[in-house]
Amino acid sequence: MVPSSLPRSRGRGLMRAPRTAALALAGALVLVPALSACQGAAVSDDTPAADGPVRIGVVVPLTGPVSQVGTALRNGLELAVKKVNAEGGVGGRPVEYVVVDDAGDPANSTQLARRLIRQEKVTMLFGTITGDTAEAVGKVADEAKVPFGTAILGDTEHCFPYQWGFGESTRQMLAPAVPALIAKYGTKVALVGSDYNYPRFYAGIAEQLVKDAGGTVVAREFSPLGQTDWQPVVKRLSAAKPDLVLSMVVGADAVTFSKQAQQFGLLTPRLGYEGAPLDADFYPALAPLVEGRTHTVRWSDGVEDAESRAFADSYRSAYDWKAPIPEVAGNAYFGVRFFLGAAAKAGSTDPKAVNEAIGAFRYDSPLGEGTRFHPSNHVLQADMRDVTIGAGGAYKVTKTHPMVADETPKKGCS
Repeated sequence: MVPSSLPRSRGRGLMRAPRTAALALAGALVLVPALSACQGAAVSDDTPAADGPVRIGVVVPLTGPVSQVGTALRNGLELAVKKVNAEGGVGGRPVEYVVVDDAGDPANSTQLARRLIRQEKVTMLFGTITGDTAEAVGKVADEAKVPFGTAILGDTEHCFPYQWGFGESTRQMLAPAVPALIAKYGTKVALVGSDYNYPRFYAGIAEQLVKDAGGTVVAREFSPLGQTDWQPVVKRLSAAKPDLVLSMVVGADAVTFSKQAQQFGLLTPRLGYEGAPLDADFYPALAPLVEGRTHTVRWSDGVEDAESRAFADSYRSAYDWKAPIPEVAGNAYFGVRFFLGAAAKAGSTDPKAVNEAIGAFRYDSPLGEGTRFHPSNHVLQADMRDVTIGAGGAYKVTKTHPMVADETPKKGCS
């Protein structure tokens, strides 16, 4: 937990960087250099000048059970900022960012988001991984009227006027996938997830889509983050005799669950399997269990266009990365570029002006031509892709679903 009063690091001054800035917090304030070798700008209570830098506050878990995904999000954001600054910044203004580690705890997320807004005077917020932390930051951003972007797959149950989701929504993921999976594997579907708000939200939407496709949900299981013994859950799932398992078990738990599901006889080649454990993040640990399977995503490093290839090359070079590039890194990279493009359109660092510009902005990228946010739910209307996971971690695009719409109204934005 982050204490209510964040002490400054003693004996270590902050150096101002002309292009990028990064700080990291884990409990108390700890300063680390960004991977670009720049360091953070000094904490200030002064309102930035109108022609000052565009500042992004990044709330992300760099420690805890979902730190691997959080690190990938931060990496994608870093490369986006580096690219925008190399192109001249936002209307001539440099872009800076301040990274805080919420360890995946919504109480931390709330407090750190407030600190970024009140003390760091950020123009926008970006980040989080789990749905409950996104909900927490969304509330803070809305109260302070500062735009907040997420890059995670899935969406929150509520819509906040200042929150924008660059990751694929639950319906965008499942609408193309569920009918095809039921046709291939069978109609009996089991749902399993980590026990926080988003996996339960995911399960509710999945259940309706399964029903619409002529299937039946035969089991629902949720377990707390950090679960190590999945045997009881696996036994209950096996007893339901599913043809297909949809999993929103996240973080390191995705690996533990999948391995134990195979060990105890549930996960076999004959069983359909889709969800978070098939994300590129987990391929190095789960290669034998996921190769040959199809996964529905917004972006992967198997997308063959110049921008995606350039980003993937930069990612591998910057982070000495050999494994498949996590999808969240791509969502963050193109999402931040969308945010900063909207800021350029606004011609201002004022958060309210930037937020208004985001709602009206249109952006061409590998996520789709003319991607935009729907006003009733703030979900990015973008392409989706089926990728087949091959040997060596090749996430090959086998089908593109152009501009998969999710116009489902939510309270708060419609």
